Amino acid sequence: MLGRSFSSAGRVLLALLLLIAVAATPATAKPRKVGLHFGPRQYVDPELAGGEPLVLADNVHKTLIYTSHEGTTHLYQPGAEYPFDFGANYHNQVNIWWSDDDGHNWKRLDLADNPPSNTGFSDPDLTQDVGGRVYNTGIDLVNDALFSSADGGRKWDRGTAQCHEGDRPWLAGGKADEVFLATNSSADGHEVFRSTDGGNTCSDTGIPDDGKTADGIHYLGNGKLVYDAANDQLVEPIAFTDANDKVLGLGTSTWHRGDSEFTPGAMIPTTMLAHWASIGIDKSGITYMTWDTDPRNDDSMGCGDTATGNSAPGSPLPNEIKLAYSLDYGRTWAPPITVAAGSANRVFWPWLVAGGAGRLAITWYATDRLADMDCQASTVSIQSAHIFKATVPEKRRIRTVDVSHGPVHVSSTVCQGGTTCVATGQDRRLGDFFTNALDPRGCELIASGDTTKPDPITGGPRPTALPVLFRQNAGRALFGRNRKCGPHTKGQHHGHHHH
Repeated sequence: MLGRSFSSAGRVLLALLLLIAVAATPATAKPRKVGLHFGPRQYVDPELAGGEPLVLADNVHKTLIYTSHEGTTHLYQPGAEYPFDFGANYHNQVNIWWSDDDGHNWKRLDLADNPPSNTGFSDPDLTQDVGGRVYNTGIDLVNDALFSSADGGRKWDRGTAQCHEGDRPWLAGGKADEVFLATNSSADGHEVFRSTDGGNTCSDTGIPDDGKTADGIHYLGNGKLVYDAANDQLVEPIAFTDANDKVLGLGTSTWHRGDSEFTPGAMIPTTMLAHWASIGIDKSGITYMTWDTDPRNDDSMGCGDTATGNSAPGSPLPNEIKLAYSLDYGRTWAPPITVAAGSANRVFWPWLVAGGAGRLAITWYATDRLADMDCQASTVSIQSAHIFKATVPEKRRIRTVDVSHGPVHVSSTVCQGGTTCVATGQDRRLGDFFTNALDPRGCELIASGDTTKPDPITGGPRPTALPVLFRQNAGRALFGRNRKCGPHTKGQHHGHHHH
């Protein structure tokens, strides 16, 4: 209310001002287009290791769950002189956190309350079955553990320490209490094992995804697989390789219930820098695959040309992040699209998440110079592209932004050789990958390691990365009609999207 002393002249003036304001609104009423943007980085934990992280929105139990590698084989020698923080927290279990307030606060899982089946310090992965049970995995050098939670990550009540032996397990939740675990077994190559009791036991025999095509080209499952509930099938990324394990191309294979093995689809001929491609299926059933190319000079000047290095031969050329889509789960592919191109630098380790029809987000690391990261230092930041109408070339929109607002890794190497890096003293703190996901509103979440905070004791580099989360806080959501991603507020959790 205005005070009584407000003069009539003042009232007329106010009325005029209001009229002017109203008259002016049509011109300015169109809300300013706020483009794609990410909020400041959030440290999920101030101490525990954060390499190879994944985040999952459990829309059934209204929680967010975050997991990462415990750090044993991600140690960085220069930071490992005083790894007190590491020793005190070492449990031979992957790290898990959960949040019931939309990620404002994260609770570190107290592993003492949880089953001994959560053993294995590396290679976590998260998935959720149709019934809402969430699964994680971990390996030590021999076993693939599998364990699950029916309450949004607070308690992990089922599991086995030994689903199967193998390396780099990936998970896909199936029907209620069903999960598939893909692994590279030492005896039988790449196989997928199945649990139908929430992860307490796994099948004795696996479903192979490792063989030769009709043309005699070797293929094998390589990367995180996806369960497609609409067709009750699994779709898995595959790499086609020559006799020396060099990648000739990429694709996907499919398995329908009852099949004795996976069936490989078409090959997209390409090089690849990362360890695997990333795939996803949108709500309309379109399959997407993203990867990083690896063009090089023929000059024997790459990290792979040195005694301890890991790379293809030759010094690096600027490379690209590629996207391909398939309308038939990988039997055939549309021509690949370039999502990002390095210019005097390298872009690597892309990961994707698909949303509504034709909508997806791809995130990747970018270096600040043209370095062969495995043995040449660079500074690394995170970028993301949101793609709409992906399958309609004339209407396709690709919006690309800087996510991290500064580096997540400064003037150091990023080892490309897996566990051999610790022995050679290379920097493996970021692990072998980082990931993205969608929150309950369809806004992108990005989980990464971060090596930029110094060790509190030595002031030097930390022996492991810290787990960080980046959240989309502007721009369109990846599902829903015209839904926007504003800054997330406490308690805001629309749980009506069940994946």
